[in-house]
This record gives sequence, structure tokens and C-alpha cells, in this order.
Amino acid sequence: GQEEIHFSQFTDALPLYNPATSGVFHGSLRFNGHYRTQWAKSGQPYKTMGASLDLPILTEVTGNDFLAIGAYFFEDKAGLSQTVNTFSGLNLNFGKSFDPDEEHFWSLGAKVTYNQKKMNPTTDLKWGSQWDVIDGTGWTGTPGMVYEEVSESYVGFGAGFNHFYTNHDNIKTMFGISMNNINKPIVNYLNDEYQLRNSFFVHGEVEVHNHESNVAVIPRAAMFFQGSQRYLILGSSLNFLLKEAGKMTGVVKEASLEIGAFYRLKDAMVFEVEVNWAGAGLGLSYDLPISKIGKPVGYVGALEVLLHYKLGYKSGLQSKHDSHRFDSVR
Repeated sequence: GQEEIHFSQFTDALPLYNPATSGVFHGSLRFNGHYRTQWAKSGQPYKTMGASLDLPILTEVTGNDFLAIGAYFFEDKAGLSQTVNTFSGLNLNFGKSFDPDEEHFWSLGAKVTYNQKKMNPTTDLKWGSQWDVIDGTGWTGTPGMVYEEVSESYVGFGAGFNHFYTNHDNIKTMFGISMNNINKPIVNYLNDEYQLRNSFFVHGEVEVHNHESNVAVIPRAAMFFQGSQRYLILGSSLNFLLKEAGKMTGVVKEASLEIGAFYRLKDAMVFEVEVNWAGAGLGLSYDLPISKIGKPVGYVGALEVLLHYKLGYKSGLQSKHDSHRFDSVR
């Protein structure tokens, strides 16, 4: 068993996966909240909730750089078995630009996570063979009926790299890769002991603005792999700038609408819409299953809700919170 979960709106979940993206945003503090439910029609819904907070704490340590921290928590509840995976982590990220205009920004991040896997069944669940009694004092074999909570916790370590580019006019790109379970923790759950494999997460996006039409095209992709598991999602979003932010004082707030479509390899089509005003945003996405698994669940996929907020987002060049190094338009 491997302990990884995902969100379809992965761009806003990057601090969960790659610590080198902590602090890489326009603003002084960022919050992302996620809620996802899937296979509800099957009677065994899977629910995932997550939240992250990250911010730069030091800037210009050696010039054209920053030190950022982040924290996150997410929980995954798996259907009938009532298995719950909880993950909490701390990120530390150092980023630096080597050019005076800060067009290229490189960062290296590290994270430590505390993870717990537990099951607290509301009904009797059969797991393999029945327990056997040894002289009336002990037990052997694999549990057959689970009546009480079973849990196992472990600590993991991860690291990541990220490259950010902007020409401060109409182009912004980001590419990153992270590695989790560097220490390959051993998990003993339901008398099954296994060692978690290293997992890798690769992500990238290109954002191209057309100032005449106030539309940005944003191709995006992410790939996860761990052992024999593979996960690939790619597609594109369109961002419509409805109202431009005031560049000097920030009194006029930015408003935008984003729509997108993505393909998750051999699994689902994902459609998303997001509305943003100032630093706040609300996003909705729906996964439409297209694989063989779609039929038994009535082709009812996953609904995902995103809430995000960036403090100091485009608050104006006169603001002490201005961080235009991560904006494509200065």
C-alpha cells in the first residue's frame, strides 16, 4: 500500500506536494482550502479535505532572495472501510534570483511530515482469515473481524526544486519536481508490514497574457509516480481579466474568471471554473470518469471545491507587501 492522494485543482495544492513552491506567489501570505468527494453514488464515498498556509518570513537575506515557511494538513476518508489517512507537514523553502530583474527565481525546499493511518469501523469488516486462539491467551494470523480502532503513524521526509520565470510583461512559467518518503518509512498496519517507496511529483505551467483581449492562456500538467503507480493530468485554462488592479495604490481590486479542461490519463476528464476577486478565490471542478471504473459508479465522478486567499495580492507598488517578483505584469 502506498500513501498518496491527489486534488484535481493541483495548481492550488502545490505546497502540499512540493515544498519548493512555498512562498512562490504574489502576496505576503497564502491560504488554500480543499474539499473533494467522489463515488458518492456507489454508497461508499471517498472524501478528502486539505488546507495549507505559507508565507515568506525573510527577504533579501543575501540579495534577490527569500526564506519561506509553510504548513499543511489533509485527511482522506476511504469509503466502507472507514480507513482514514491524515497527513500534516512543515515546509521550509529558500529561493534566489541571480539576475537583477529577478526574471528567473530558483528555489530548494524541504519538508517533514507526520502521517497516520487508522480505521474505526462502524460495522464488522472481514480482513483475510479469522484470528486463531493460542492456548486461550494469545492470537495469531491475520485479523478476520475488526471491532476496535487500528492505527499506525510514521514520519516522512521530502525535498523539492522549483524554477519560476517571468518577463514582467506577458509570460510567466513554473516548473518543479519533488521527492517524498526519502527515508522510506516502514508501516505496520493490520499485521501487514510494508515499506513506503519514494514518490515523485513533477509539475509545470506556462501563462501567456494577451493584454489587448485581457485573456491569458495557461497550459498545465502534473505527473506523479511511485513504484508501478502512474498519474498524469494535463490540459489548459483560460483566465479572463474582468477588472485590472490599480498598480500604484491597489485601491482598485483585480477581478478574473478562469475556466479549464484537463485529461487525467486513462481515468477522467476534469472541468474547472474559478472566480477571483482581489486575493480571494472560489474554484469548482468535476471529474467525469471515462475509464472502465466509471460504469459501476454510474459515471458519477468527483466534485472538488477550492477556497484560496492571498494577503497583499496586487495591493499596489506603494505597499510594503508588494512582491511583484512573482507577477507576470509589473
